[in-house]
Amino acid sequence: MAGIFGAVACGAGPAAADDGPLVIRWSSGAPELQSADGVFRLRPRARLQLDGALTGDSAFTARNRSGVEVRSLQLGFEAAVDDISLAFAADLANHQTNIRNAYVAWRGRTPAGDLEVNLGNRLTDRGVEGSASTQTSPFLERNVVASALAPLKGAYGLGVTARLYGENWRLAAQVAGDDINDPALTRDTVTTTVRGHWNPVRTEALTVHLGAWGYYENFSGRVTRLTRNTAWGGQHFNSALQVSLGLLQQPRHGEGYGVELGVVSGPGWSFVEYGRREIAAQPSHASIEAWSASAGWFLTGEHPLYAPRNGVFTRMRPDRPVSAGGGGALELTGRIEHLDNTDAPQGGRGDAATLGVSWRPEEWLRLTLNASGWKTDARAGAFKGRDDGESVTTRLQLAF
Repeated sequence: MAGIFGAVACGAGPAAADDGPLVIRWSSGAPELQSADGVFRLRPRARLQLDGALTGDSAFTARNRSGVEVRSLQLGFEAAVDDISLAFAADLANHQTNIRNAYVAWRGRTPAGDLEVNLGNRLTDRGVEGSASTQTSPFLERNVVASALAPLKGAYGLGVTARLYGENWRLAAQVAGDDINDPALTRDTVTTTVRGHWNPVRTEALTVHLGAWGYYENFSGRVTRLTRNTAWGGQHFNSALQVSLGLLQQPRHGEGYGVELGVVSGPGWSFVEYGRREIAAQPSHASIEAWSASAGWFLTGEHPLYAPRNGVFTRMRPDRPVSAGGGGALELTGRIEHLDNTDAPQGGRGDAATLGVSWRPEEWLRLTLNASGWKTDARAGAFKGRDDGESVTTRLQLAF
């Protein structure tokens, strides 16, 4: 590598168009290594999310906790040669290493639209916030529709993913098997997921988003128990503050489905998501319901970080970053959400309202504060009964 970068620094040697020297271009605070003709590209990726959290006013002393955690420490790269690309990222946080993106992709044109086919482990398309990285979400944690209604395999899937793009729409499908990080969890379960979105209005002044998703998971006979505890009040750090599904014995299959509606206009945005997960078990059946309504406004006038092509929130650059003598981008956000697991024998219920503020001095740097008022109603466990309280979470994020 030293020889390569030496040649780059010196710009050494003329070459033919298909065999040019490598050059370095800087974007979003990180270098990108390219061939002079643009055919080859290599870019490192890194992310650090450092959180501080505080919960108070709960009737249960064990829930009133404070602390800090490394929410994410992710390292990886993206590379491309012509229409073939490769991505890899590993998260080193929480005393363990988890592989996130690890796939090879091909992109090309078809009569129906642009087609992308991926083989490997990739984030599954499911909902607005569930289809995007946590580093681009307006809030510190994905909404309850994304977290509580995820299939057994979780947010990522190891298998084949295809995405077809039209002028103002996109359709994505994935067939995924075992969790790449914990295959014993999924135990030969196969999950098929489909998501589509459409922008019936897409102008400089207004964008309207309509979307829907669904999945079917066929549990193998080796999956004998199913449960899920959903972090609540934006408190990933606080394991005592959760809404439980309880324990379902002998699950056979499950399906989930949801709808999305959103509007982006000027410096403001608003989205509503609703979804259900149905789990057929022996001898019981459980229906899980969740919804979320959120909105945001850039006080500094930037356009919201919504990407119509993918129907998700994405990375944004302040109009006036601090490095250019400006004050960065300042955004106010709000969200209410509801989760109902009570159709399960020991399932609980939760409600939460969150207010947030985010300051982005640069594209690669973000500081966020979320404050939540929450309620839970548990039918089992150490925190049985109704409870309410407040939680505050802060985050320093560096990502490129």
